[in-house]
Amino acid sequence: MMDNEYAAVGFTYDSFDDLMYDLMDETGGKGITFPGFEGVVVYQDPTGPRMSAFKDEDGWRTNPGFLTDTPIDATAYRAGDFIAHVAIRRADNGEIFNNVIAASDEFFALPPGNPAGGQSIRTPQGALSAWAKEYELFDDAATWAASDKAFTSQDADGNQQTTPNMLFSPSAEKFHQDFSPRDLSPYAKLVGEIAEIKKRTNQLTKQTFLIATINYPAGELPVLFPGDTQVKAGNVFDGTVFLSFGAGFWANREQSQS
Repeated sequence: MMDNEYAAVGFTYDSFDDLMYDLMDETGGKGITFPGFEGVVVYQDPTGPRMSAFKDEDGWRTNPGFLTDTPIDATAYRAGDFIAHVAIRRADNGEIFNNVIAASDEFFALPPGNPAGGQSIRTPQGALSAWAKEYELFDDAATWAASDKAFTSQDADGNQQTTPNMLFSPSAEKFHQDFSPRDLSPYAKLVGEIAEIKKRTNQLTKQTFLIATINYPAGELPVLFPGDTQVKAGNVFDGTVFLSFGAGFWANREQSQS
């Protein structure tokens, strides 16, 4: 299991069996079927974290997700099992400004596609989140700018600037070059100033986690940390994140059943 990633949404367990026991107990084992799977069981925590378990001929596989507070405008398609390609759009005019590869527990609900063509869906319910993996936290933007991690970029007017603003998905860049879906990874480079911190408790596990908000052209990007992380507003995050994306499938299904 991916300890860091699961801890970021309050799903730390000593064993896979313990996780599956809680998931089945909470959901009553009630699942739904999709092509390629014998069953899918999902638990959506009211605080945002989600855990889905997929059963095929090899057994069960879990895949966490996260329902963000503020959705974004995005276009997505299925790039592989549990993997989505996401084109992120600007909140003000809907223009695509970035492409990323993200893990998705809703991949089965997305049409298959690739950079050369295929199908995709545009959704105003895009839930993109970044789960902290390996990183450095700087006290503020000035401290980051004075470090060896700083870089220059161009602003909207073409002027050079040294500001902490990067979301780069190496797999998305590779995918657009060779069109090969092999070895796509949901890990990305993120640099940004944290605007706000929220602490929440996963109601199923009673484990705490943190939501650090970074503002970017699509709106708000939630960066998730385990609850004991020392981070505050004004810090600059610089490091590797695990990207997760949902297109609203589970959220819409839950609303239709309520």
